[in-house]
Amino acid sequence: MITRYSFLIISAFILFTASSCKRQRMHKKELVQADSTKIETAKVEITPEAPKVETPIVAKIDVNPAEIDFKYLNIKSKVNFTAAGESQSFPVNIHIKKDSIIWLSIVVGLEGARGIITQDSVIFLDRLHRTYYKYDFASLSKQFNYPLNYDLVQAILIGNMPIKKREIDEVSKQEGGFIIKQQELNLQVENFIAEPSLKLQKLNASDSTGSSKMQIDYSNFLTISELLFPQEIKAQIDAQQNGKVLQTLVNLQHNKIEILDQSPGFVFSIPKSYLPK
Repeated sequence: MITRYSFLIISAFILFTASSCKRQRMHKKELVQADSTKIETAKVEITPEAPKVETPIVAKIDVNPAEIDFKYLNIKSKVNFTAAGESQSFPVNIHIKKDSIIWLSIVVGLEGARGIITQDSVIFLDRLHRTYYKYDFASLSKQFNYPLNYDLVQAILIGNMPIKKREIDEVSKQEGGFIIKQQELNLQVENFIAEPSLKLQKLNASDSTGSSKMQIDYSNFLTISELLFPQEIKAQIDAQQNGKVLQTLVNLQHNKIEILDQSPGFVFSIPKSYLPK
């Protein structure tokens, strides 16, 4: 399962200057006696005008991460999945229509499962047991204690930043690249951007309490139609449920990636004989 990022963080560099202003203050009073009349004379000390001090201007770092743009994708991958002490490994075919549909098919000899992810739902057919599972992102977000959505899943599969870089994001330089910090609702996200490729190499996300965390690493980049795709994606998700931290590990190895102008097909329907789970 994958979580929305909705991850997501805060602020841009602010340029400003400051100067001090004039001040006058009373330091002390002296009593001067003349004849029999007491005259109270106030001695006023005026500090000279302080010189203007300008705060050094910090140059804003301008970074535009490299994004993968496409109409349709056809991907063949192998998945290693570990959760709750159990591990599974299986091949998966993935068809993607940008920002719209993700279609998945698990085939080992015969098709064992098929799934479809849209902007509002996730449906999974278990062909071996003739059942199906249907979720909305709101229920999945509650289950994993992350706000999940379609955009997060798509971005993770192809190596784009789940939250596109914004003016309010904090950018800093580090050896080998840049760090882009973002905030989305209660999630803090750090994106590590490699130099000179400007591709996302690592993403760390956590909620405001630190109890739920996600780390994703991208490696083995391939050049396809002049675009860089990560061939290997490793994700670790730690989500707290009922006082316990549940860890999910996903290793996704893309063996084939095709950029298409025509639809690769998104055939999906729930057979009448299948029972909901």
